[in-house]
Parts: sequence; C-alpha cells; structure tokens
Amino acid sequence: MTNDPIYNHLRELSWRRKLTAAEEAELRAWLAAHPEAQVDWEVEAGLNAALGALQDVPVPSNFTARVLRAAEREAAAEQRRPGRGWSGWLRLRWLPKAALAATVACAGVVSCLLIQDAHRHKLVESVAAVSAVASLPSPDVLKDFDAIRASNPTPRPDEQLLTVLQ
Repeated sequence: MTNDPIYNHLRELSWRRKLTAAEEAELRAWLAAHPEAQVDWEVEAGLNAALGALQDVPVPSNFTARVLRAAEREAAAEQRRPGRGWSGWLRLRWLPKAALAATVACAGVVSCLLIQDAHRHKLVESVAAVSAVASLPSPDVLKDFDAIRASNPTPRPDEQLLTVLQ
C-alpha cells in the first residue's frame, strides 16, 4: 500500500463511484510512474467490482434503535456481572501473580548481590596477589646495563637470509 495522496484520493473515489475519464487518465499516469502499485490497484478494483455486484439488503426502519438497545443491555449486564467492585477484591485473584512477581524480583536482587560479591572477592584476591609480589629492584642495578649488554653481544643478522626473504 502506498501513502501517496493522489493514489489514496483516487482509491477512495473508486469506492464511492465509477471514476470519470479525467480521473482514469490521472490514475493511468500515476500507475505508469509507479508500476509497483499496479497489482494493488487491480486487487482494489476487483474488490470494488465484487462489492458493487452485491444486492442491497433492506434495513428495518428501527435498526439504529435496536442496536442502541442491545448496547445498553450489554452495558447493564456488564455492571451486574459478579466480581466487580469490592467483591472482586475479596477474591484476591491478583495475589498469586503478585507473589510470583515478588519472587522474581527478590531472585533478581539476590543474584545481583551475589554477582557483586563475587566481583569484590576477585578484586580483593588480585590486590592481595599484587601486594605479595616483591618490590622492583632499585635503579642502581641498571647503572651497569651497558657493561652487561657489551659482555653478551647478540649475533649479527644474516644478510643473505634477509635478502632471500624479501
């Protein structure tokens, strides 16, 4: 279905009466510009033709009064139905639902608290592990770094292997 106002206007006109020649020309131009709506229009036209072929059913002269009377009877029956007002509260039909909702809420709160406790416990363990590690050596150890590095030289890279790999 499209929300184009031209299409909707022509569709509503086709519900009420047969389109005039100018309106049909406008419709053909619109459908040429929007071929995806062609199938929708054909279905709509078929439905309009089927509804137009139906015979008019005679309606009794007191039809509206009968419908309004039936609606009033239905409203009165609704008010007389048991379980309305205070007597409905006395039956407590809502109590099992409320108990289930409270149980689910309590389970959710307890789960959240247990998860927070587990995270707090992990944090405490990690802080304890870090505090148990011996402190780093002083920077004085690093003052002889150049001498240590010079005593254990790393081998030179293999130039032939590097050229082959490239």
